[in-house]
Amino acid sequence: MLNLNEFVTFVTVTDAGSFSTAAEKLDVSKALVSKHIGDLERSLGVKLLHRTTRKLGLTAAGEMFYQRCRELIDHVDNARSQLEQFREAPGGVVRISAALCFGRLHLVPAIARFVKRHPEVSIEINLTDKFVDLITTGADVVIRSAEEPRLLSLVARKLAPLRWILCAAPAYLEEHGTPRAPQDLAAHNCLVYCRNTRGEWSFEGPGGAQTVRVRGNYRANNADGVLEGVLQNLGIAALPTMAASSHLRDGRLVQLLPEYRLPAQVVYAAYLPNPTISHAVQTFIRFLEEEFGEQPYWDAGIA
Repeated sequence: MLNLNEFVTFVTVTDAGSFSTAAEKLDVSKALVSKHIGDLERSLGVKLLHRTTRKLGLTAAGEMFYQRCRELIDHVDNARSQLEQFREAPGGVVRISAALCFGRLHLVPAIARFVKRHPEVSIEINLTDKFVDLITTGADVVIRSAEEPRLLSLVARKLAPLRWILCAAPAYLEEHGTPRAPQDLAAHNCLVYCRNTRGEWSFEGPGGAQTVRVRGNYRANNADGVLEGVLQNLGIAALPTMAASSHLRDGRLVQLLPEYRLPAQVVYAAYLPNPTISHAVQTFIRFLEEEFGEQPYWDAGIA
């Protein structure tokens, strides 16, 4: 009798391109992965994989068998998802990818509240500022901020607005003065994101729209890095309120030019279109919509 676990191992090895990576994904030993593939090839009577010390590839038989195994696993996953509607409470695993700063400050605390309410759901979270591929990584949901979802092939659900403000530490302002208008920023050390290659900040204010070119001696690739630079009195930065709000309330940061608005973004949850999306994933996304919403708690009291 064929062992379906061997089918899963074969597909995972093929997708991963190596036995070691497949073993990590399956949380088993490399030896067990090798045994599953060997047993499967013996039971089928054909060679499925070309294996060398440097390369792993499918044989012609392996190519055909991989497609059938992939279809079988997809059918099993869909059947399992359809059965979840009969559960009184959601269960299973929800795999999430989220940006580092938002995940650390807001998503992980929300997850803690979620799993207390739904103890049968397990959460696996990957905090990274790289937008992951849901197809190859196995993530169920990616949570990111942007002006609009990056991939039209995804379903995107809005969780909260993400507003940006100018901030500086009191000690920096005491030494260098406080800007009164966007053009004053030219005389200040401005901390920017590495991805902002043009070094420009755009504002909408009393005089209409304007763009200011800024410069400084510090750049970082994520909100945590920029935030820490501001807290260390290095200069002025545009920060998302979700990162700056607690420091504004305790006085470690000061909001600047509140009458001038920076372009806002949206925090959204994105997932692959799937009519049989699991009950656990649906419940988790609805929970986040309720937790954050159009007026997220981190914006309370901020102009």
